[in-house]
Amino acid sequence: MLKQISHLGIAVKDIEEARGFYRSVFGLESSEPIIGGGGTIKVSMVQVGGVLIELIQPAGNEGVMAKFLEKRGEGFHHICYEVEDINAEIASLKAAGIEVLGEVKPGAEGMIVFLHPRGTHGVLVELVEKKE
Repeated sequence: MLKQISHLGIAVKDIEEARGFYRSVFGLESSEPIIGGGGTIKVSMVQVGGVLIELIQPAGNEGVMAKFLEKRGEGFHHICYEVEDINAEIASLKAAGIEVLGEVKPGAEGMIVFLHPRGTHGVLVELVEKKE
C-alpha cells in the first residue's frame, strides 16, 4: 500500500547550479550533495512542503543517469512512493505482472527498488521503505 509521495527525481547536469536555482528563485535550501548509486550519482534533496525534490547529477560519464541525460536531457526522471513493507509490495506487484527492476538496495532515504515504466504508464516509479 502506498503511503505518500516521498520525492520527485529531477535529472540535472550541474547539481550546484540546480541547488542555486532553487535557493535564489524559490528561497528553498537543499541538502549537501551525497554520492549514491554505487558512486555513479550525486544527490541533493530540496524540501517543498511534505515532498522532496531529489536533484540527481551523474558523478561521471558512466551509469544510468549519465545515459539518461545524454538521451533525454535534464528534467523529470522518476516519482518515488513511500511504502510500509517494500518486500510485500514487490511480491504483490510481481503477482500483478508488474516488472521490478533489480533487487531491493539501499538508497538516499531507505531501501529502494524501481518499477519498469512499461508497467506504470510510462513513468519510472521508485518505491522506498524509509529508515526508522
